[in-house]
Amino acid sequence: MNAFSEGAQALSVSELNEYARKLMAGDPLLRNVEVTGEISGYKHHYSGHRYFALKDESARVQCVMFRQQAVGLDFQPADGMRVTVRASASVFVRDGSFQLYVASMRQAGQGDLYVRFEKLKRKLMAEGLFDPARKREIPAFPRVIGVATSQTGAALRDIIHVARRRNPNVGIVVSPCAVQGVGAAQEIVRAIERLNRQGQCDVLLVGRGGGSIEDLWAFNEEAVARAIAASSIPVISCVGHEIDFTIADFVADLRAPTPSAAAELAVPRLDEMRASLSGLIQRLSGALASAQQIRRLRLERALAAPHLTAPARAMIEPRRQALKALQERAGAAMPVLLERGRHRLNALDAALRALNPASVLDRGYALVMQEGHVVTSVGGVDTKAPIGVRLADGELAAVVLSISPKDEAT
Repeated sequence: MNAFSEGAQALSVSELNEYARKLMAGDPLLRNVEVTGEISGYKHHYSGHRYFALKDESARVQCVMFRQQAVGLDFQPADGMRVTVRASASVFVRDGSFQLYVASMRQAGQGDLYVRFEKLKRKLMAEGLFDPARKREIPAFPRVIGVATSQTGAALRDIIHVARRRNPNVGIVVSPCAVQGVGAAQEIVRAIERLNRQGQCDVLLVGRGGGSIEDLWAFNEEAVARAIAASSIPVISCVGHEIDFTIADFVADLRAPTPSAAAELAVPRLDEMRASLSGLIQRLSGALASAQQIRRLRLERALAAPHLTAPARAMIEPRRQALKALQERAGAAMPVLLERGRHRLNALDAALRALNPASVLDRGYALVMQEGHVVTSVGGVDTKAPIGVRLADGELAAVVLSISPKDEAT
């Protein structure tokens, strides 16, 4: 009678998984099997172990290759690469997960996604879309940045957090779009075009967080690459983590390794801007004082020269007095000019803070958006579509029940 006979005591989860592992270990085929597939989600752990999945058109299986076996590799595995592995199939008892323990790996040709990536890369490179000469400078002091990414992803939260920390006066316009899956490429294109039509932004951030080659594939689509190239606004791509490169990265005016890094590249620190301006004023003041001192010493040496005659002294003395008077006036005027500059800087800072949308929200107002657009009139509201209401401390999702134009309300 085996453990699964009627009336037998129920197994624990650990016993069940261990039983399955032993069954597979006793199968001669599964102890030494060769499997061919395309690498996906490849991770090289700092311990030396390699974790990845092998997939074909309709299925995938998780794999692990321990450091002792990985040292024998004669190539660098990567997502999209087609390989054949020799492995033993088993169950990881703790998680109950089926996986292959890889003993060796050899290349079996390039995967379909990798081939498509390289083909499009060569095509766009031949057209000059990657040419450094066509890339534009990112504005040093943007007033508004545009973001094309998922409205619910961590990438948007990271960008907003970093931008607000560096300079809360910089406006942020979000053009939400899907960033993976069917139709994502078309949504990214529309998001970029929408930001260009609105004309509010000085620079665009286009991207998402990291993932497998399949997750990032929308940013390898030709339509997205051409939308970035056609943008009238400079674009910073921020797709994935540092090791991930996409076609969008090659076409963009600047590539950032992460969304947070893109926000740092796009938004200068306000305190650094103030310190730089203060330093410029101090250097200008020092240069003027130094120039005055040099001219004063030259004049004094000239007046003390023994070969100067009395008539010459008589000609120089009035000019010396005039120069001295000019120096005194310049010295008196410099603090006034510096103070005016500080007042102007403070006034500009106050004006920027007053224009900051967050300041308006803090006073109890709300920002209403529908389909990525700011609602400024009841005539532009579609009662069939949901609206977003942004308050000072968060956002609300709402539905319009009725519309009362101003004339009717009064």
